[in-house]
Amino acid sequence: MKRLPFLLCVAGLLLGCSTYTPAGRTNLARAPYLQMALGDSATVLWRTRAGEEAAVAYRRVGTKTWETAVGKVRPTNTGVVENEVVLTGLVPGEPYTYRVLTDGRQLLKTDPVFPAPLADTATRFRFFAVGDIGEPEETEGTPGWLNDALVRDPTTYRFGLLLGDIVYPTGQSAVYDERLFDHFAGYFPTTPVYAVLGNHDWHEPEANYMEEWKLPGNEHYYAFRQGNVRFLALDSGANGELYDSTAQLAWLESELARPSEATTWTVVYLHHNGKSCTYKQDYPAVMGLYGLFERYNVDLVLNGHAHTYERLRPMDGNGTPGAEGFTSITIGSGGKLRGTKGDPTPYTPDPENCRHPDLVARAVHDWVYLGLSVEGDTIVGTAYRTRDNAVVDTFSITR
Repeated sequence: MKRLPFLLCVAGLLLGCSTYTPAGRTNLARAPYLQMALGDSATVLWRTRAGEEAAVAYRRVGTKTWETAVGKVRPTNTGVVENEVVLTGLVPGEPYTYRVLTDGRQLLKTDPVFPAPLADTATRFRFFAVGDIGEPEETEGTPGWLNDALVRDPTTYRFGLLLGDIVYPTGQSAVYDERLFDHFAGYFPTTPVYAVLGNHDWHEPEANYMEEWKLPGNEHYYAFRQGNVRFLALDSGANGELYDSTAQLAWLESELARPSEATTWTVVYLHHNGKSCTYKQDYPAVMGLYGLFERYNVDLVLNGHAHTYERLRPMDGNGTPGAEGFTSITIGSGGKLRGTKGDPTPYTPDPENCRHPDLVARAVHDWVYLGLSVEGDTIVGTAYRTRDNAVVDTFSITR
């Protein structure tokens, strides 16, 4: 008997009737966010204080026919209920609008719009990358600045890469809303993100980090494709030594060795840096991957960890800078900056006199995120200062 009112409410919603509870009378605990937007499907997650039935009504923008997907609910480790619904049959690259319902009640006042995953043939699209985000505001953290910068044009980026240290100080589920999701309630409903673990996320990650995200593979490391780009997400562990290194390295080489005729670009992302001229050390385990990056023609390596922005010159498998090779970029100031209350040690590196001569192409010490535009055989990168979207770096890579 519990399902009948729920189904009637969904039917009324699709017909335009007022059989659902107005959005103002809800128990929403976390706004929707998008995961696993791959192939012809996408997962919508949200949290409520109570609930027994989850559903999403969705339609392609420009059409009138609503479809309904029914999902599942489960209790979480913070005492609320997670709602999870998988949308299927999405037309690649097309915009969709949706409504989330728990126990037949519509929970949002406006219907978010999100882009369906890209077709494998897509060669022009944009995505963003940023790390080290969820620093508390009382210690001068600025996750709200990052949200504001991204939300100014929510259709600009198809998806985002979160480069670890998602929530400070120890990645516990109990503070995920306060330090991340509450700040991005205006952006995450419209744009899928794919996270990797950082050292500050390594507090019992199976009981915390993995309770918050739905990611491919084993969620520590995974691969996915969007358009003509393949992405490889790595887990650099709590100390930059690579989680489950033997298995992860075997997996990485296997993925890199897969035939890639249909893809133009390969992007690797993780939390810890390899070579660097920031205040962080060079991490040998990451530098040990350079030979694979050269052998399999990796184009971009993106990381967080250092709370600043640094783009290196292209490097070969020995880490020697030159005109060709993979480009490594640190984008670790999405919400935390060296020299502020949360990381009070003054920022003192001198990239021009770094221990690695001629390594640094551009260094900017500010709160920064990176936008990347895939344009066929070229990738154009633009780094923006989060507080005002001022451009602080531009570069391009051509195949």
